[in-house]
Amino acid sequence: MTNQNNEELKASWKSAVEFLKLYAENIRLLSTEKMTILMSKGALVGVLSMLALIAFFFISMGLVFLLGEVLPIMWSFIIMGGVYIVLGVVAVLFNKQLFVDPIARFLSRLFLDEPVGATNKKD
Repeated sequence: MTNQNNEELKASWKSAVEFLKLYAENIRLLSTEKMTILMSKGALVGVLSMLALIAFFFISMGLVFLLGEVLPIMWSFIIMGGVYIVLGVVAVLFNKQLFVDPIARFLSRLFLDEPVGATNKKD
């Protein structure tokens, strides 16, 4: 009887160790997947930010020269600089709504929500 209990205990221990190995592997795979998503979104934001910066530069120059038709060119540059200062102040004032909340929402969905295939279906 003790031999049978001993074998059952060994089998249970083997199952528990195998379960922990599989659980660790699952965590490793999920973290790799989530970090890949995070890094790809970061790269996309970086590329789009650079392209937007270049676009804003050319749009700004176009607006300056357009204003230069009506005003002296010096005032056109000052007005355009003032527009960017106002945009900077708005970005600072609405920092939480524009930057912090969307980033926190994205990260919490990425790291805290259950994966799509892991939903429990009740029959």
